[in-house]
Amino acid sequence: MAHDDVLEHVEGIVEESGLLLVDTNLFQAGSRRILRVLVDKVGRVGLDECAAVSRTIANAIETLDLISGAFTLEVSSPGLGRQLSTDNDWKRCVGRKLEVKTESGEFVSELTDYKEGLLTFEGDKVLDPGTVLSAREAI
Repeated sequence: MAHDDVLEHVEGIVEESGLLLVDTNLFQAGSRRILRVLVDKVGRVGLDECAAVSRTIANAIETLDLISGAFTLEVSSPGLGRQLSTDNDWKRCVGRKLEVKTESGEFVSELTDYKEGLLTFEGDKVLDPGTVLSAREAI
């Protein structure tokens, strides 16, 4: 099956599980194919949730014969240093402290809301995500 078909099935499974798909990548490493899936949710995703979605993805791949031959499936949550830029990044990071850099400066603040395409930080500071040069979770 085509690479895009695999990723489309994975996206559907992640959404059905109530998680947010952060990133997915299907690539060749030596003789083995690797499917890497990063998931998260508002609050934080737990190990049990990663394991459950991993089992569901693995079953779908085998049942539908989405990947021929040997493959490795890696399902995990994204790390703190990961750059934030997509709608799912902003959604999953509501309630988390972020390091943000814009043209007008840098700040560290909790993202309190993301809706209607706008980021709201503590103190009612509102930003358009397009003005953010870089952002990542703060330690």
